[in-house]
Amino acid sequence: MTKTVTSTLTLSGRKFSKKELIGIQQTIKTFPNLSLTELAQTICEHLSWTTAQSRNKHNACLDALEKLEKLGLVELPSKRLQKKRESKKVVWTEQSQAKPDIDSSLAELGSITLKVVTDKAEVTLWNEYVDRHHYLSYKHPIGAALKYFIMSDHPQPQVLGCLLFSASVWHLADRDQWIEWDKKDREKRLNLVINNNRFLIFPWINVPNLASKALALVTKQIRNDWQTAHGYRPVLIETFVDDSQYLGTCYQAANWECIGKSSGKDWQDKVDENNRSGSVKSIWVTPLHKHFRAILKISNPLKLRSI
Repeated sequence: MTKTVTSTLTLSGRKFSKKELIGIQQTIKTFPNLSLTELAQTICEHLSWTTAQSRNKHNACLDALEKLEKLGLVELPSKRLQKKRESKKVVWTEQSQAKPDIDSSLAELGSITLKVVTDKAEVTLWNEYVDRHHYLSYKHPIGAALKYFIMSDHPQPQVLGCLLFSASVWHLADRDQWIEWDKKDREKRLNLVINNNRFLIFPWINVPNLASKALALVTKQIRNDWQTAHGYRPVLIETFVDDSQYLGTCYQAANWECIGKSSGKDWQDKVDENNRSGSVKSIWVTPLHKHFRAILKISNPLKLRSI
């Protein structure tokens, strides 16, 4: 027997009124034959719980339903066994083979730009480059993401590397303390922090300061690019540097700040594919808005429209 709703609740970054929680209970009772996935989609439609691009927040709803079940407020249908979906293997072709070494100064490459990767053929090539030449290989990003090619135009247009930005890590103790976040703040504003979880300069490119140049460029344009792709503007970027392999020199040169360390314990709420071993990594961040800390803690979401 389910418990009676007695107060409002904040779940998965959304505040539910008593009326809405009772409505969720009634929906579950009214449609007992729906699968858990179908139930989440139905509840999203009833509550108009959507992303900035009007897509149902299906995963957030599933997470909220599981929390409601743990609180004894709902009884969910049993999960149906589904055939495990196998990730499509990235095929390496001649396009991603190592090229002749380029040893030059940054100035000799002409204009350095970042190209958002959206075309299907370019996405395939981006995946191939990263899978073949990045030490973490390619993994399909979870949630909103944005891919870039690092380009130069001299002596001819060419790709020099790849960047990926995607959803932020759910729980990170040193970051949350640095922002002065509590759990409620984090649940409401986590989407405004994005993670640079792939950064690749091709191994045959030997150009001093190219990496820091690319990082400097991305901080100038990613808010607009993210707005175009996902309908809102992030205010902070984070990344992780494996201290056993790298020093984070390019991030330091691009004026990013090292704010602490991560550990396997920081990912206890959600598994992060960059840190499955639980190794300690340095946390580097760079703000995208001068009032980022206030925005991440803002109490009135209507004010976010002007940011």
